[in-house]
Amino acid sequence: MTRLLFSIHPDATLDAELARLSVLPPLLPFSAPLREFVADFSRRVFTLPQLRQHPELATLAHWFRGAAVNQLSQRTGTRPTELDLARGLVFHLAPANVDVLFAYAWLMSVLSGNTNVARLSQKQSTQRDALVSILHDMQHEGLHPQVLERAVLLTYPHDDAITTAISRHCHARIIWGGDATVAKIRSLPIAPLALELAFPDRFGVAVMRAGTLVEANDADLQELAHRFCNDVLWFGQQACSSPRTLYWVGDEAETAAAKARFWPAVRTQAASLDDEPAALMARVTDANLLAATGHGVHSADAIGLYPLRLEASRADGGIREIQSGHGLVVEIELPTLDALAPQLDDRDQTLVQYGFTASDLRGFLCGLRNRAIDRVVPFGRALDFHPVWDGTDLLDVLTRKITLPAT
Repeated sequence: MTRLLFSIHPDATLDAELARLSVLPPLLPFSAPLREFVADFSRRVFTLPQLRQHPELATLAHWFRGAAVNQLSQRTGTRPTELDLARGLVFHLAPANVDVLFAYAWLMSVLSGNTNVARLSQKQSTQRDALVSILHDMQHEGLHPQVLERAVLLTYPHDDAITTAISRHCHARIIWGGDATVAKIRSLPIAPLALELAFPDRFGVAVMRAGTLVEANDADLQELAHRFCNDVLWFGQQACSSPRTLYWVGDEAETAAAKARFWPAVRTQAASLDDEPAALMARVTDANLLAATGHGVHSADAIGLYPLRLEASRADGGIREIQSGHGLVVEIELPTLDALAPQLDDRDQTLVQYGFTASDLRGFLCGLRNRAIDRVVPFGRALDFHPVWDGTDLLDVLTRKITLPAT
């Protein structure tokens, strides 16, 4: 059963809503009504009572503040012989594991002038409900009618007929989900002129130069541990960019000294975070499964510690597939940064790093022999959104370019 979470016509049928959206003209990208709506939306997120319990909402609001939107707008209209216009109707299929992720692509699509249909997960979500409530408040206050009439948020059980019906109307389809979800939806037809962008299973990995950490002062060490916890423990490591493996680069003595400093600082930071019994069970189960399936791991800690770390001589996609997160980190020691390359594959998306120069990283990336790594960030920024995601500029998908004569 389809349930409209937000529409200006909450009692309408899906067919009626698709027909209505299909005849609405798109708005000009980054035009005043769109900027005003996003600015108001961002301000209201900052006032949500759920903000303290869900800091990812504050991150979303900060990302779409006025200054950030101005900077984002500079990515369009940069060539005098091109005109950027909205793509049309964009169909978003949101992920179930990170509740607010859909809002980034959706708000970027709004700013691009598109009409939007977003299918959200049926899972209960405080964050999602809080964001949807903002739209209802705006409607009740009579604000932003041009934008709100172009937005439909809904949820429904996995149903090929419904997904196909929406897909036939869209000009772009954006899929967030696991490999099986992406493959299933890709098998369903879309309009001949529609573009499709998929974000399937990806992984995050972390790498630290041991010698740099050994030389860090206590204040910098605590800050690094805090940032590590944000990257690894928020969302239970379910975000595609959350590191599940940590590679140490250095000689044996440096690495031992770095671990002796780093992990006590991490435990101190993690003590303030909730560790659910289900998460404890999941990481213990995964640890035992990794040991039983011949991956050569052994526990470096008491089994009940949070986060729990395992040591291994190698960690590749096979380990990352079995490991489901929930505060489990696999550690590997490497003599050089280049030794990391053979342990990466196409699904490794984010490299979270500490202690390496831009030159080090460029040289490493240029030497990769596959399409691993689409983004490199410092610790504390793994979960940040960026308009270029998985190597694709989202604004290129959300807008279309009209070529113009030079004179």
